[in-house]
Amino acid sequence: METLLDPRQATVACLDQWRDAIVGCDDGGLPGQVRDIESVSRMVYSVMLYAVGELESRNIAVTAGFRNTKQLLAGMLNLSPTDAGTRVTHAGQLAPRRTLGGEVLAPLLPETAAALAAGEIGPGQVRVITEATNAIPACVNAADRDAAEAELAHHARSFHPTALHKIGQRILAHLDPDGPAPRDEPELAPTAGELRFWERRDGRLGLEGYLEPEHSAAFRSLIEQLAVPRPAAEGIPDTRSTGQRNADALLEVCGLARAAQDCPTTAGEPSHLTVTIDWDALRTGLGVATLDYGTQISAAQARQWACDAKIIPVVLGGKSEPLDVGRAMRTVPLSIRRALVARDHGCAFPGCDRPLGMCQAHHCRHWIDDGETSVENCVLLCEAHHRHVHRTGWEILIHPSHVEFIPPRS
Repeated sequence: METLLDPRQATVACLDQWRDAIVGCDDGGLPGQVRDIESVSRMVYSVMLYAVGELESRNIAVTAGFRNTKQLLAGMLNLSPTDAGTRVTHAGQLAPRRTLGGEVLAPLLPETAAALAAGEIGPGQVRVITEATNAIPACVNAADRDAAEAELAHHARSFHPTALHKIGQRILAHLDPDGPAPRDEPELAPTAGELRFWERRDGRLGLEGYLEPEHSAAFRSLIEQLAVPRPAAEGIPDTRSTGQRNADALLEVCGLARAAQDCPTTAGEPSHLTVTIDWDALRTGLGVATLDYGTQISAAQARQWACDAKIIPVVLGGKSEPLDVGRAMRTVPLSIRRALVARDHGCAFPGCDRPLGMCQAHHCRHWIDDGETSVENCVLLCEAHHRHVHRTGWEILIHPSHVEFIPPRS
C-alpha cells in the first residue's frame, strides 16, 4: 500500500525542486515562473484561511487560554495584531462555515473564495472585496448582495487592489445611492477621521488611520505640494521614494504648525521636546540621545536639532541627579534670524525655493565645536536640506552678501 507523504513534507520537497528549476530557467521562461509562484502563494493563503476558520469554529483559542483566535495567531505566528486580525476576518468571509450541529456551509463570499483557492486573486483583492461587501447596507436584498460579490470577484482577476476599490465604490453607489442613513441622535463630537500611532519594534513610530472624504482632498493637496521632488543639487535627482517624500512633507507641516502664532502652548511655552544626551556624545556626534517617550535618536541627529532650538541645559551629578537647570536661551536670537532672512530670503541651498517659514538656522561650524551664533556662521536651510547637509558633509562658506555651498567629494 502506497504511503502518503505529510502535506508539509510534500510541499517542501516540491519547493526545493522549484528552486532548482528557477536556477536553470532561461530568461524567456522566468516571468512565467514568477506568475506561477504568485498563483501558488495565493492558493496557500486560501489553505491558511481554511485552517484559521477551523480554529475559529472549534473555539481552540479559548481552550488554549487565549482570548480569541486573533490573539492565538499573533502569539503563535509572531504576527502583528493587525495582520492576525486580517486573517481572522478573511477566514470568516472565505472559509467554509459550520452550524451548531456540525453541518458544513458554503463561505459567505463563495466567488471570492473560489478565485483565491484557484490562485487568481491575492490577499489585496480579498481585503477590498470584504470591505466593500461589509459596507453594503442591510436593506439590500440577498440576490443583489451576491451579484455584487460575484462582480467584484470577476473584476479582481484583472485589476489591482486600488483599481478594484474604485469599482467597489461604484457598485456601492449603485446599491446605495443615498449613502448611509443619518443618525437619529445628533453627533456630540463630529470628527475628521481617526489617527492611531504605536512604537514599532525598530523604534520608529507607526501611523495608521483615515480622513473623512471632505478632509482628505485638502490634506493630500498640502502634502503633495510639499512632497515634490527636490534635487540635492543641480543635475542630481531626488533619490527619496514617494513615501519618504510624503513623510518629510508631514514633518514640514508640523514645523509650520509649531511656528504659527496660534499653536497651542504648555505653561506658556510652545510645544517642545526634551532631549537627554551625554555632553561628550553631543560634542562628538557619537552615541545616542533619548526623547520624551523613551525613543532614541543618534547624537548626530541631536546635533542637527541643536542648530536652531531653545536649549535648556541640565547639569547632572555623578549619579545622574539633576543639580541645576539653566534658563532657556535661544541659540539663534531674533536679531540674528532677521539678518539671515534679509540675506538668504529662504532656504539658501542651491535650487531650493522653500520660503522663510519652512527654514531653520544652521551653524556652519557647530556651536558644540566652538562655532559662534552669528550671521557669519549661520545660514537658513529647509528641513530636508538641513538633514542633507548634516548627513553628507557639505562645506558652507559665508560671504557678506551670499552663501557658497561646496559639495562633498562623492
